[in-house]
Amino acid sequence: MTADRQDVPRRRGHATAAAALAWLAVGAALAAVLYTGLRRGLGTVFPVTAVRVEGTVRTDPEAVRRAAGIAPGTPLFGIDVERVQRAAEGLPWVRSARVVRQVPGTVRIAVTEWEPRYLLRAERLVYLTAEGHVVAAPVVPGDDLPVVTGITPAELHRNAGVREALLGLLARIGDDLAGEPVGEVHVSPDDGFTVYTARRAVRFGFGRIDEKLARLERLDRHLARTGRRARTVDLDFEDRIVARVEPGALSGGRR
Repeated sequence: MTADRQDVPRRRGHATAAAALAWLAVGAALAAVLYTGLRRGLGTVFPVTAVRVEGTVRTDPEAVRRAAGIAPGTPLFGIDVERVQRAAEGLPWVRSARVVRQVPGTVRIAVTEWEPRYLLRAERLVYLTAEGHVVAAPVVPGDDLPVVTGITPAELHRNAGVREALLGLLARIGDDLAGEPVGEVHVSPDDGFTVYTARRAVRFGFGRIDEKLARLERLDRHLARTGRRARTVDLDFEDRIVARVEPGALSGGRR
């Protein structure tokens, strides 16, 4: 008799737990139904009336809208935000995109674009960023940027060592070498890098860029004191600088 009486509370406890679980299941199902209904309702109440594009400089905002593919009247909360983001980021100049839905009916697409720093000569000119990203967009007339020659985008992508060395050099010199605008940076598998300005050609080779820039600065100071300028400079030697100065001057020097 005592054992039977002890089993009664246990059975009641099991029944209470089962009932609680059942109510939880019913509540979860009801919440899902309400959520689905709410989304459908919001979509009906808040149709898209405008797609606003922000942050474009080189990208046509209309191209972003076409890529997004959001038709007027589309349910605002039925839009696949990640799909729209990927579509916008598939455009040549778009580095990243952020998509925001705004009640009552606006989709805002904020883009960040790649910043071109150089032109890269391949079958045709393309843009190159400071990060080494190639933007395969038609070059705009008037974009007066230094040109990187001697290497194609595919070779730049395959050869990580050359790519990192080139980006390191470009980061150090930018578009100005010792006060002279850079016109061309030539890449040679054998000779390394040669930088051309309107006045001279400076061969850096590979490696020790900071050291070579310091040596070039010392050479320029020395030549300035004597009123001379070097037409070509080869910095790719351990113990000397080889320079060809303007006619009537000596042709070489030590560090």
